[in-house]
Amino acid sequence: MKRLILITDHYPYTRGELPFVQPELAVTCQHFEVSVICKSPAEKQEYPLPPGVKLYHYHKDATMEEKIRNLFGCLLDGNYYRSVFGKEHAKGSWRAREAEVRNFRLSAHLFRKYLRDEGFFDRIEHTIYYSYWYNYGAMALALEKQRHPRMRIITRTHGYDLYNERSPAGVQPYKRFMDRHMDAVFFVSRQACAYYKKHFATQDNGHYQLAYLGVPDNGLNPPGRGEEISLFSCSNVIPIKRVGLLVEALSLLPGRKIRWVHAGGGSQEEAVRRLAEEKLGGNPEVSYAFLGAVPNEEVIAYYKSTHVDLFLTASETEGGTPVSIMEAFSFGVPAVGTDVGGIPEMINAGTGFLLSANPTPQEIAAAIAAYADAPAAKKTALRSNARQMWHASFYDKANHTRFASELEKL
Repeated sequence: MKRLILITDHYPYTRGELPFVQPELAVTCQHFEVSVICKSPAEKQEYPLPPGVKLYHYHKDATMEEKIRNLFGCLLDGNYYRSVFGKEHAKGSWRAREAEVRNFRLSAHLFRKYLRDEGFFDRIEHTIYYSYWYNYGAMALALEKQRHPRMRIITRTHGYDLYNERSPAGVQPYKRFMDRHMDAVFFVSRQACAYYKKHFATQDNGHYQLAYLGVPDNGLNPPGRGEEISLFSCSNVIPIKRVGLLVEALSLLPGRKIRWVHAGGGSQEEAVRRLAEEKLGGNPEVSYAFLGAVPNEEVIAYYKSTHVDLFLTASETEGGTPVSIMEAFSFGVPAVGTDVGGIPEMINAGTGFLLSANPTPQEIAAAIAAYADAPAAKKTALRSNARQMWHASFYDKANHTRFASELEKL
């Protein structure tokens, strides 16, 4: 059996990657002898691994000597200059880019040294190296592949590790260098793949593959009763999620009985609560609730117990295909969402209502009203289509099985 070395940022030490890595790992460990290397600074493992999976924990703070050595290494590294001064970066300070690239390089070289010292490169002929994020873990593998061209290395890319615009410094360091050494790069949306090809690709199209994430089958959302429009949204309450737009939209639907529940907390939570009280508090036809930050299990429980007509998102940007929409579709709940990231790959006239990238409250309100006024047969079709879309593209077991099969071909 081949060996798979999986490099994560947090799993299984903290929750961050748990909903994505855990179900994928449950499948890949049936095809490979799996070892997980976690780069989390956390010291306590919070979640159990599947049987037979080995765990290694890496965390290192660079010494002053290592920082100085890296600084001199940068001066002789052409890829460093290309990352700092190249054309493929968003607007921003070159000083911020320089610091980001220099620190990225340092982290990659230190991690590579750890991998070499611990013997992870001793059996390269029978091993696939897989960085779950396209960050310095992938860079460490690319550096080693220069010495061992027969190595098989792959990575996924999601959001912060793909878009220049999502980086605080406006740069994705060493992407072209890493790309030249990758055997495959897997993307969570077609839009993400197109962005990557435009900005970073150096190889033919066969190296770039779509590999959607997914969510499990938790059954169907219960049927509704009466004329109340039941709406649900789930996101952090931060500027790019534009939850306040949903409040504004609901204030434009007089004469309709509406129940809206939002799951998620964040920096704008109190401001959005105040806005809701101002815009919706005096309308007896509208009820709303903010659940705050809740575990995913509570979101699933809500879908299982409470009828939802529409899932809503007004997100300004998305790295891929949002898991929140996948979950709604898995329960047969259609969605209203913006034309950003991978959302257009999910929402169409058959599965919901696709808004413009920067919708007005009026546009969102019109979509909600269109659903409310649709005949029963149309609503039934939307719910059925959403469920079918999930099963065809976002069913986690099927997606992870296909992904494992692709890895076996390497």
